[in-house]
Amino acid sequence: MESTASTSDSASAITTGLSEVDINQQSPPIILKEGEIFDPLKNLNEKQLEAFKEIKSNFSDLTDPTDIAFCTDMCFLRYLRARNYIVSKSEKMLRDTLEWRKKFRPQDIQLGGDIREIGSAGCVYVNKRDKKGRPIIFAVPRNDTLKNVPSELKFKNLVYWLEQGFSRMDEPKGIEQFCFIVDYKDFGSGNMDMKTNLEAMHFLLDHCPERMGQSLFLDPPALFWFAWKIISPFLNEVTLSKVRFINSKKVDGKRTFAELLEYVDIENLEQNLGGNLDYNYNIDEYLKENPDPIVDTPPITFSTETDSKKQKKEKKKEEKEKKKEEKEKKKEEKEEKKKEKEEKKKLKKEASFTKQQENADEVD
Repeated sequence: MESTASTSDSASAITTGLSEVDINQQSPPIILKEGEIFDPLKNLNEKQLEAFKEIKSNFSDLTDPTDIAFCTDMCFLRYLRARNYIVSKSEKMLRDTLEWRKKFRPQDIQLGGDIREIGSAGCVYVNKRDKKGRPIIFAVPRNDTLKNVPSELKFKNLVYWLEQGFSRMDEPKGIEQFCFIVDYKDFGSGNMDMKTNLEAMHFLLDHCPERMGQSLFLDPPALFWFAWKIISPFLNEVTLSKVRFINSKKVDGKRTFAELLEYVDIENLEQNLGGNLDYNYNIDEYLKENPDPIVDTPPITFSTETDSKKQKKEKKKEEKEKKKEEKEKKKEEKEEKKKEKEEKKKLKKEASFTKQQENADEVD
């Protein structure tokens, strides 16, 4: 079990990143006329437009079709907003993402592959859209009861569903964010995987800037508030404005969320949340409508640690090993010197004894 201190340190690192990411003001609702295509450059000021032109020019050397498809105008703008339109920082962040995607190929993850067991549980899934047209990613922590599934696969499952959400974006209509709804009903300590949750936050910060449009936490329990007290002091106003906590009310013995209807139409809200939608996630039914990609080699199961974190860890390990070797070397040198000193002392003693014997012989 992780200590409070280590959890706090991780939360601090994450929320520091969040503060940097969400410096821009929330975008106003997008209203388009029939047949109109959203223009992401329309409301940029002169400085922002110059930054956009520069970063787009810097990526004109891309040759990989997957990279080219990923780097849309709206993608460039997300990374620019994430780093306050500082081109050098935005470019580094985006190139790191392209490198990560090239290595782990999240778009090729197969739900029916090595994540099928955790994918079947319904801990995370995508279904319908909110009132702004954003895909809804649902998380149901109570379904995470599989103790034998490693964090790496749980994280890979989460990345799969994020990719499913991203694939449902509609950039011509200005839709580039998702709505995240977490149902904490029957949540207990056995459903709490802090490691996966923290690494997921790192992943969102490093490789999915400006993607989260709204987070709605339903019936958050006491355990949740413990973690929230650690994280929330580091969040800025813009980030906090995207988060809302909603408690249910019982009507005729059923849970209802009146405030949730401000974000999701009742026809798109599942019955267990007070809506009219008769839907229960089932992996086989989902795969019928959303077949896995056909790939020659499935993506590798990647660690929940980010590359930068892993590199720091490996560097720290190398430094520790180096210090250990130096310590052993010094110890050996010290032992050698001690041995040498004792040898000299012994030789000196023997020489002195020999001289005494010679003197004694002369006297005789």
